[in-house]
Amino acid sequence: MHVITWLTDLNFKSIQAEKLSQRVKDTGHWFLGSELFKEWISGPAPSSCLWCPGNPGVGKTILASIIIDYLQSLDYKRKTLVLCIFCDYQSTATQTLPNILCSLLKQLIQDNGLSNPITSLYNQCCRAKTRPSLNVLTNILSQELGSFYRVYIVLDALDEFRENNGGQEELINTMRKLNSNIHLLVTSRDITTIGLVFKADTRLDIRADNKDISSYIMSKLSCGRLASLIKGRDDLRQAILDGVTEKADGMFLLAELHIDSLAQTTTPKLLRVALQKLPNNMPSAYDKTLERVNSQCEHDRELAYHIFSWIAFARRPLTVLELQHALAVEPDTMTLDPDNICSEDLLGSVCGGLVIITDKIGHCEVCA
Repeated sequence: MHVITWLTDLNFKSIQAEKLSQRVKDTGHWFLGSELFKEWISGPAPSSCLWCPGNPGVGKTILASIIIDYLQSLDYKRKTLVLCIFCDYQSTATQTLPNILCSLLKQLIQDNGLSNPITSLYNQCCRAKTRPSLNVLTNILSQELGSFYRVYIVLDALDEFRENNGGQEELINTMRKLNSNIHLLVTSRDITTIGLVFKADTRLDIRADNKDISSYIMSKLSCGRLASLIKGRDDLRQAILDGVTEKADGMFLLAELHIDSLAQTTTPKLLRVALQKLPNNMPSAYDKTLERVNSQCEHDRELAYHIFSWIAFARRPLTVLELQHALAVEPDTMTLDPDNICSEDLLGSVCGGLVIITDKIGHCEVCA
């Protein structure tokens, strides 16, 4: 549909699908069953804003995708809409306030079809060869949302939205003012300046439930190198479950780094030794992971750091193919040699678990 393409390239629906695919079965129930969340769902909209801060690595984005999926699965008696926003520090150039409003319109069209006012706006802008202003977007979105009984907006990672001249507060204020039927849920790191924006709102802290951490670890032990090492050894499986859960201290990211570290062991004895040496904080875990990266052969080590550099300095998230081509370019050459392109599996393996290759849209991201 031309209107959807014209509105914005932002595709939060695909990000939602990709993040939800990373969910471990039966996780997130502690949040969905909490009284504050239930009150947010059914409470009066004008005052219904739920701020959900959490430390790095506790799984805020995956939980946001679980919340969105849950809201979409409910059987509503009256006309209801669920919208999502995933902020990303690597996409600040495209994730502007007007573009985010366009993304909400895009989701509305995808779920409910094209309305006459949006069609008129499209035709008008095409004739004038202009883009709609912030005021125009706010007004038309407010008008469109007014046809619903309730509108749920889940905004993930507010701290990754550009903060220039109060950008984060402006984004939230704009969401609040869209319509009186808005139920807004926002995740972010627990930052003082962000907390001030929500000082009059309900707060529900995000923490990684130990049952969720255990489920995550068990899923990691069901396949791969560790699964082979502990096959038939329930004692080792339990030792890993207990040790990693304790050292992860409620952080999925730390648990993942620990599992990746343990997967490098080759015998049950070395595995038990490694379990005793697992760090209990992120900086130490990163240091230990980088030690593994640096202990590789020179070629793999250099490749890993080239991958880190390309991902870190990219102006937007890279696809796997883009990263492969970037790494294949050689100095003083004008053509790309296909024989110089490394495999997708190698991209992740040389980085010690610090780079994630996502399946749905083929993006690469650094664990942080």
